[in-house]
Amino acid sequence: MSVLLDAGPFLNFLAVRQQGILIELAASRNLDLAVPQRVEKEILGNCNDPRFARTPAEQTWLKLTSAGRVRVLDDTLTDTAFVDAVGRISGRPAQDRVRDRKSLGEILVLAHASVLVQQGQEVYVLIDEGDGRRRAQREIRWLEGRLAPARLTLWGTSQVLRHASQQTGWIRGGLTWQAVYEQMRPFDDGLPLLPPGTT
Repeated sequence: MSVLLDAGPFLNFLAVRQQGILIELAASRNLDLAVPQRVEKEILGNCNDPRFARTPAEQTWLKLTSAGRVRVLDDTLTDTAFVDAVGRISGRPAQDRVRDRKSLGEILVLAHASVLVQQGQEVYVLIDEGDGRRRAQREIRWLEGRLAPARLTLWGTSQVLRHASQQTGWIRGGLTWQAVYEQMRPFDDGLPLLPPGTT
């Protein structure tokens, strides 16, 4: 079983030094943390963005991957089920779509997730961006319609933080989950404002 992460959410946790939440979450459910090769490239590329220059995002990412805490999945278009999933999720032939970098990371997250679910593995995906979440919901419906042997579950950052706030010691620094979320927002345009009074 795996948690597949899009670049934006993973970077947010790294930037605010709360990657331990993802590690604890995965361990508590006996899950692997994983990303497609494309997402690894996006993470390392975005670490050069001035927003991340004063954060430990790149160093922490390198530590996590070198320690085997995060698995990097091969994006080569050789497996038929993977090629079909990329095409279905993106609405374009896979060979064409992988040449277009826009939203490619989240499409490959979902394609890998779909293949694993069809193989009988429970998979969770962490995506915040609106289009990516809509793609995920469509793929969940497709898998359900095909009576896939396992389930794909969509998570968002606020949901993960809420869960972390109910666990002892998962959130560093004694912060509320809302405070951590607000720390993340300057790093990610895809994170919406929390509604007033959110608990």
